[in-house]
Amino acid sequence: MFNRRFIVFIILWVVTLGVLWWNWQSSEGDSLYASQSAISASRYTQNLNGSWNQFSSLRQAWTTESEPSEGKYSKFFLTKGRPLVLPSSARFSVVTKRLQIPGEWSSRTMVLTFNGVQGHANVYLNGISSSEKIGEFEGSGGSDELEILPKAFRYGEDNTLLVELTGSAGQRSGLLGSAWPKSGYIKGDIRLDAVVETTIVLPQVKIGWLESTAQITVATDLLHRGFSPEGPWTVYGVISDGSAGLAEQTLVVEPQESPDRQPVTLTFLLPDARRWTTEDPYLYQLHLKVTNSKGDVDDLSLPLGLSAVSFESGNWKLNGQELLISGEALTPQKESRLRNSGEIESWLISKRQEGKNLVYFIGQVPDELWLQTADRVGIGIWAELPVELVPSKRLPQADDFRNLISVKRLHPSLWAWTVGKGLDSSDSAKMYLQQAEQEVEPSLAFALTLSNLRSGLSEEQSILIEGASIKGMWGAVAVETPLTSSVQWDKEQIFAGCWALLMVFLGWMNIRSATWRYKEIGNNKPKRRLRNAWFWNGLFFLARISMVAGLFTSGLFRIPLNVNPWLSHLWPGMQLLQAQSPWLIWAVLVGLFILIRLLQIGVVVPHLPEKPNEAGLIYWLERRYRWAVFIAIAWALIPWGVPFYAPMVGYILLGFLFAPIRAHDIHRIGGRYLPFLWVPGIIVGAVFVWGSFYVSDWVFIWNMFQPLTHSIVQQLHEMIK
Repeated sequence: MFNRRFIVFIILWVVTLGVLWWNWQSSEGDSLYASQSAISASRYTQNLNGSWNQFSSLRQAWTTESEPSEGKYSKFFLTKGRPLVLPSSARFSVVTKRLQIPGEWSSRTMVLTFNGVQGHANVYLNGISSSEKIGEFEGSGGSDELEILPKAFRYGEDNTLLVELTGSAGQRSGLLGSAWPKSGYIKGDIRLDAVVETTIVLPQVKIGWLESTAQITVATDLLHRGFSPEGPWTVYGVISDGSAGLAEQTLVVEPQESPDRQPVTLTFLLPDARRWTTEDPYLYQLHLKVTNSKGDVDDLSLPLGLSAVSFESGNWKLNGQELLISGEALTPQKESRLRNSGEIESWLISKRQEGKNLVYFIGQVPDELWLQTADRVGIGIWAELPVELVPSKRLPQADDFRNLISVKRLHPSLWAWTVGKGLDSSDSAKMYLQQAEQEVEPSLAFALTLSNLRSGLSEEQSILIEGASIKGMWGAVAVETPLTSSVQWDKEQIFAGCWALLMVFLGWMNIRSATWRYKEIGNNKPKRRLRNAWFWNGLFFLARISMVAGLFTSGLFRIPLNVNPWLSHLWPGMQLLQAQSPWLIWAVLVGLFILIRLLQIGVVVPHLPEKPNEAGLIYWLERRYRWAVFIAIAWALIPWGVPFYAPMVGYILLGFLFAPIRAHDIHRIGGRYLPFLWVPGIIVGAVFVWGSFYVSDWVFIWNMFQPLTHSIVQQLHEMIK
C-alpha cells in the first residue's frame, strides 16, 4: 500500500499544505481610537496602546523577544513577529510589547487594565512559565484588571509583556462552536497604573426623583491592595456643572477586620436638576476622592447624565415621555471603519439629523468612546450580550456579565440590552433571560428570536428578526446596507465550464478506448490499446477527483454566513476559511481526496484475487464513474438556473445508485465489497463521534427548524390531496 506512488502523493500534498500555510490570510483589521472609562489625576499611568508585535504562539513570541537580546539568537523571517497597532479589530493569537517602568513606581502595586477584550486572555510578564503568568480572564468586551506586585518588574531595563488570546466563551459555547480559530481581539485601551494602597472602585449610580430634585446615590468600594492598609480613610464626593460644585458629601471610613474591600455609599440631593434628553444631552461631573493620614490619594472623575428609560405597554419612554424608536444597526465591520477614521461624532450627528434616535450594536459591546460620544450628542445605544444561538446546556450565568454591565450603565445613552439572541424556549433559557433582565436594570432587556418561540420575557420584549430589520409597536431598527448573501469563488464558473469540457472530452475518450478486464490489471507488458485505455482511465480519475474537490470548494465559499446581518459574526472559523485562496483550498482537497482513494484501495488490494496493482485497480473501477460527466455539466450550468446544491446532491445520489453495480463487479471476480467500505466507514464514524459531542446542538437545530418542517409537510400534504 505504501509504495513509491503513495509516498510521492503524500509529499505533493504536504507541499500544497505548506503553500496554503505560507499564503494564509489573516484579517488585517483596522487600528481603532479608544478612550478611558474614568479619569484619575492621582495615579501614575502608562498608556500601552500603539505598536505591539504579533506572533502565532507563545513559544515563538518569547524566543523571538527574549533570546536576541542575550546574543543567542538572530531573528529569522519564519519566527519574527509582525507589527500590530492596538486597539484593533484584527484577530490575533499572541502579542508582545516591551516597556520600561520608572524607578519611582517601585514601591507601588501595578494594575494592568484591558478594555474591550473578546476572548480568553492569558497574560505573562518576562517569560511564559507558570511562575511568570500574572493572570488570566474571560473577556467579553468590558474592563478587566490584573494586579501585579512591584517585584515582578525589572526596573531600569526592558520588560516584556505577553498576551495570549484564545476563542471567547461566546465563540466556544455557540451553535457548533469551537475554540478555533484560537484568537481574539482587543478593541479598547490598554494601560498600566501604579496605584496607592487603597483605591476607589468605579461606582454604581442610582437616580431617584422628588419632583424636580434628583436624589443621586453613588455606591462604590474602597479596594485595599496592601497587607497593612493605613486607615481611617476620608471619602469625598462632589457633583459639579463643570465650573462649581452643586452637591458634595464627605465620609470617614474606619478600618475593619477584613479590610480587602469596604463598601461606601454617598447620597447627593440636586435641586432643579437638568435631565439628560436627546434634545438637551446635559452632563454633570462626578468627582470621587479617597485620602488617608499618610497623604495617599486616589480619585476618579466621570461625566454623569440624569435620565430614566422605561418600557410601558409596548412603548419606550425617556424621562416619562413616550419615545418612538427610529434606529440603525451597526455591523462590526462598519463600526471599525468609523472608529479607524475618527468619524464617530460626525456620523452620530448625521444620524440625528436624519431623524434617528438610536444605534444598535450588532455582535459587540460598544466601546467607551462610542458611549461617551453618544452621551454628548444625545442619541441612544442598544447593546448586545454575547449570548447568541447557545444551546440551553451551555448557557452562561447571567451574573457573569455583571461587571461588564455595571461599567456601561454609567452612560445615560445606554438604553437597552439584547440579553439573548436565537435561544430556544426551554425552561433553562427562560430562567437565564429572566435573570439577565434583572442584571441589566434599569436598562431595558430584549430577546431576539428566529421563530415565534416563547422566551422568559414579555411578548413585547421578544422580537422576531425579519430580514435586515427588527420592529415592534415601539418602532424599528434596520441595517442600512445588508451584507451580501455569500462569498463567491472568483472565476469559479469559468473554471467549472472548462472542467466540464475536459470531463466530456475524457469521457468520450474513455468510451472510445478498449474495455479491459480485471485479469489484465497485472499485465506487465500490456499492448498499446490497453496502455491507451489505462492512460485515459487515469486522467478521468484525476479529473473526477478534482471535480469533487471543486464542488466542496464551491460549497465552502457559498455558505451564506452573511445572509443575516444579525448573525453574520458568529462563525469566525468559517469566515477565516473563506478569506483564503479558493485555488489553494481546491488543490489541498484534490491531494486529500486522492490520498483517501489510494488508502482505500491499498486496504482493499490484499482481499482481492491475485492482489492487483493499486493504480490498475483504481483505473479499472473508474469505468463505473463515467456518469460524473453529467455532474460536471450541471456544475457549469449553475449560472443558467441550476441550483448550486444540485451537482453535489446529484453526485451523492448517483454514487448510491451505481453502488450495486460496483459491488456486483467485485463479487463477479471472486472478491468481497465490504473492504471497500472500511476507510469510508472510519471517516463516517469519526464524523459521528465528532457529532456526538454536539448532541445538544443537533437538538437545538431540530427544535429551531421543527416549526418550519411542520408547515412544509402540511403544504406537501395539501398538494398530494
